[in-house]
Amino acid sequence: MARKFIIIACWVGVFACGAWLRFDGLASRPFHSDEATGARITARCMESGHSQFDPQHFHGPLLSSLAMPLCRARGETCWQELTKGSLRLLPAIAGCLLVLLPLAWRRRWGDPPMLLAAALLATSPLLVYYSRMFIHESVFGLFGVLTLMVVLTKPKWGLPGVCLGLMFATRETFVISVISWLGAAGLVALGRREGLTPAALAAAWRTWRLPTLLSLVGAVLTAGFFYSDGLRHSAGVLDALRTFLVYKTGAGHDKPFFYYLDFLTVPRQAGGVWWYGTPVAVLALLAFAASFRRRGQEERLRLISRFLGYAALLHFIIYGLIAYKTPWLMVLPWAHVCLLAGLSVAGVAGMRRPGQVALLVMVGLALVSQMRQTRYAVGRLASDARNPFAYVPTRRDIEGVEPWLQQLAKIAPQHTVEPIAVIGNGYWPLPWYLRSFNTIGYWQEPPANIADFPIVFCLPESTAAVMTQLASTHKQLFRGLRDNVELTLFIRNDIWDAWMQPDKP
Repeated sequence: MARKFIIIACWVGVFACGAWLRFDGLASRPFHSDEATGARITARCMESGHSQFDPQHFHGPLLSSLAMPLCRARGETCWQELTKGSLRLLPAIAGCLLVLLPLAWRRRWGDPPMLLAAALLATSPLLVYYSRMFIHESVFGLFGVLTLMVVLTKPKWGLPGVCLGLMFATRETFVISVISWLGAAGLVALGRREGLTPAALAAAWRTWRLPTLLSLVGAVLTAGFFYSDGLRHSAGVLDALRTFLVYKTGAGHDKPFFYYLDFLTVPRQAGGVWWYGTPVAVLALLAFAASFRRRGQEERLRLISRFLGYAALLHFIIYGLIAYKTPWLMVLPWAHVCLLAGLSVAGVAGMRRPGQVALLVMVGLALVSQMRQTRYAVGRLASDARNPFAYVPTRRDIEGVEPWLQQLAKIAPQHTVEPIAVIGNGYWPLPWYLRSFNTIGYWQEPPANIADFPIVFCLPESTAAVMTQLASTHKQLFRGLRDNVELTLFIRNDIWDAWMQPDKP
């Protein structure tokens, strides 16, 4: 009874830690550009009552489909009412559920390996940080690991296909995971090629042809349901397939082949913090290496460890070959690494004392270093470019623009600062912070009547042209928008003069 109580307490503690890291101060960090565009898509779906997938620029519809009920439950039904906290609930919940998934394997592999895997998933700065962002990756990581675990433990009756369909409905990059998993399965089978006799292959085909067919049907139906907007827009299914041919990535994200390995495993100091996932990678390598020993491990454990190792490696290779790279694409591959690292302690009881001590020291280092990095990543450095996970972060001072404009409106001669003009490209997440205003125009070049606008926001590439036109009519101020992107704010002189009056209300 005492042992069971300790085990239960450990699981509760790991889950509580993961939940605290994901929900504490969830709405404090400024909205990222990708979060703001996702929020706009979600708002349009809520306001129109239907969604339409864009195969060129956006990912699958599942993020918005799951976020809308959470927002409605909190009384938010339109663009102006949405809040950061409500939108970020979904990825935070997905991140917590990811921490719980190793529970499904505890009976097969034991509590210590699965507790370690859960603890690594719970405290990983990469996984925690992107569980606090309204983007697809946390949901994708959850369904990706769920698909992986179902395929390896409960592959019959089509359930893997449903999970795979949910992956597809979240992101088109599910194909990278499918290729990685198939490649990993092939490498594992190649290592046991003595058993690949014609009779064995024929028996496997008879056993798995029906479950495979059911899974394929389940994947098509599940993904098709979401892409077709609940079977109301059949063209969405074709658009889902077209996305592999027409999807356009943004500029400025090309990086070298080893970017992800360098980003996750090579220690570096920034912002007064050492950032590194090296201990977790070492634990994963130890588990992978142990799977090639002929003794001391159950055969199935060796195969699972090899599969996870090969799958993680193939993910890294494929993503490395793609020039477009962002840190959050590593959520699912790194979850593989955490699961594999948990299996490193599966055979600790049979190790010699020095090996046990060294392994436990590495485990402690992994957990302590992750916890420390995570607290900085989601705390003081949450929106700081020195944080490697804060990719193209939004500047904190943009959060004060909307309430300040509301104050300006109260003292403006016409009691309004509208219409507002935004000039230039790459203005997200600015629309999120202007959503309480009704009349806003967006132009790449300043219109002829630009001087008539009470408030003008200008991106760097258009500042010179706008400054020339507004030199005599507007006051020029500066705000930060994103890392290394300055936003110039022009306020019409009469509004600025009213604001500078010492007796203003």
